[in-house]
Amino acid sequence: MSQSIRQSVMQASKQWIASFNQGSTQACIERYLPHATMQVSPFGRFDGIDAIGGFWSEFAKSGPTQLVYRNVEIKVLSDRQAILSANWSMNIASGFISKELWTLSDDGQWYLEEDDFSVLTQLTAPLEPQKRTALVLVDLQNDYFSEGRFELENTNQAAKQAKSLLTHFRAQALPVIHIQHIFEDENASFFCANTQGVEIEVSVKPIAREPIVIKHQIDSFIDTSLEQTLVELGIERLVIVGAMAQACVQTICRSATNKGYPCEVISDAIAAPKLGYGEFSFSGAELVAANLLSLSFGGAEIKSTQTWLNENS
Repeated sequence: MSQSIRQSVMQASKQWIASFNQGSTQACIERYLPHATMQVSPFGRFDGIDAIGGFWSEFAKSGPTQLVYRNVEIKVLSDRQAILSANWSMNIASGFISKELWTLSDDGQWYLEEDDFSVLTQLTAPLEPQKRTALVLVDLQNDYFSEGRFELENTNQAAKQAKSLLTHFRAQALPVIHIQHIFEDENASFFCANTQGVEIEVSVKPIAREPIVIKHQIDSFIDTSLEQTLVELGIERLVIVGAMAQACVQTICRSATNKGYPCEVISDAIAAPKLGYGEFSFSGAELVAANLLSLSFGGAEIKSTQTWLNENS
């Protein structure tokens, strides 16, 4: 039963989004119950469908469109109610949905009874499409390079290609996000706090206004500011470079794809160590290839640095 309810609420939500993107403001308003409430941070509270309709009618004058929900979660409360939460972005704004309470009416249709969302970023003009793609540099830190505590096989070459992409993104004033892994265990074998090895390698070192996301686990989304950063910047797509192929690169791509962020993984800007498993041993290049193959089956696009630059120059 809960699965069918979840599907029904998801379909009602998709219909609301479609109406919004088609400019059908009245159709959106009609999906609220007469006594519905809406809390919009930082704009205030709106009680009843007339007040809610007034908000959306005024907002429509700014020409909003291209609304997308990501990282959607639906929790079923009963056979007649479910709560939806998500990240959202559109051409002129982005934010979080804390709570959409969908209620099944006597007419057999699902309606919004409570709507609670936040606007984190609001623009005066639509964000240019190319600025919705971010370069994400994963764990390119000193310990993975020569003389580091956990040297990988092809880090220098990967960093060189990452630098080429970084130069392009900076020249075009496009978003760049750095991921830095710091283990909380002071006895960790590498990436220890307050060591030279934990610092981001100088060739790809962050500059002013480029966000640095600190993580303590393999997944860059767990207990970090990454998702908030993506929402605030209005990001829709990620270009992934860095290390290690079989760990943090694999995981960020899986998590991002599951949350609704398509990923382009740059094949010659990914590094890995030489590792063995049982009777098998793998070079760094072999680990990179195996993980890129795995990611290609998981929805990521795999491209070389030059191919990506040729397509985006």
